[in-house]
Amino acid sequence: MSDILLTYIVPLYNTEPYVLKCLQSLVNQGLNPEQYEIIAVDDESTDGTVAVVDSFAREHPVVRILCQSHAGVSSARNLALDHARGRYIQFVDSDDYLIEQSMASLITRAIELDLDVMVLNNRMAFPDGTVTIASENASATTGVMTGVEYLEGHSMTPYIWRYLIRREFFKHHNWRFDPSLIVCEDGEVIAQFMLQASRVAHHDAAPYCYVKRAGSAMNNTDINHLRNRLFSQVDSASSIDGTIKRFNETSRQVAPASVAGLRNVYLYFALTRAFSAGLVDDVLDRMRAVGLYPFPCVGPEANYGSTKWKLIHRLMMHPRLWSMMSKLYRMLKK
Repeated sequence: MSDILLTYIVPLYNTEPYVLKCLQSLVNQGLNPEQYEIIAVDDESTDGTVAVVDSFAREHPVVRILCQSHAGVSSARNLALDHARGRYIQFVDSDDYLIEQSMASLITRAIELDLDVMVLNNRMAFPDGTVTIASENASATTGVMTGVEYLEGHSMTPYIWRYLIRREFFKHHNWRFDPSLIVCEDGEVIAQFMLQASRVAHHDAAPYCYVKRAGSAMNNTDINHLRNRLFSQVDSASSIDGTIKRFNETSRQVAPASVAGLRNVYLYFALTRAFSAGLVDDVLDRMRAVGLYPFPCVGPEANYGSTKWKLIHRLMMHPRLWSMMSKLYRMLKK
């Protein structure tokens, strides 16, 4: 068994102003250098990101830099997985960071409990310096349970960086991120490993800080990029739907409703964002093409059980009306 306890996987692409803080936070987690590694994968950055990381790596040999042709975050994560050696893996975006001195006790606890997955809380860091707890599942630390049992009582957190995952468990099932998805690539992978995990626990620690910034992929407002991003959301929902069907068939169980809840969150988001962007017809066509329109209203499991969202869902299920309302909205906004 590897003596390396933790592998941080850090995809890189044009995050020069942020990446140094990210890397500094990773080396200040209370772990000895022989206990962890940082695998940074550059996706052909065009700014000074690689120079910053290369300079940092010269001072900190725990950092390994891999390079790939511009192929996206999923390919970068897959490449890093092929080289990872730690007992556990943690995915970290290069514009985010960890609260210092957080991970040593958490990785020790994960090993003691022989967990497949530890689910963690997170914080949100804003440009004005404000940092707040932002997790949906901000419950107290739980005991060990299966992934299915966990999902029966919690929503399915759609961010890969909130999970500490046993590498051999991940490797055994040969899970990979889909390079065709430009956003929401996390969802399908999370659905797969949570439905298969035998030993899962939620810890109320919130070591991860997600940095809210205007230039990130999720905040790009270019109309063509936005269309592709919404299509990616629909395609990820389709992948999750396939995972649900395979699980139901092979396990002879019904997947927890929270998994369908995440699938529908992606669909809701795609149709609501399409509403304001004038892309309703495009997104509806994409949903029909993958067999996900109309889609059922799964409510409480995904916090969509309110009267407001039931009404919105009803409107969404009338495509001509939703499209017409979108056009009227955009006319009034001009």
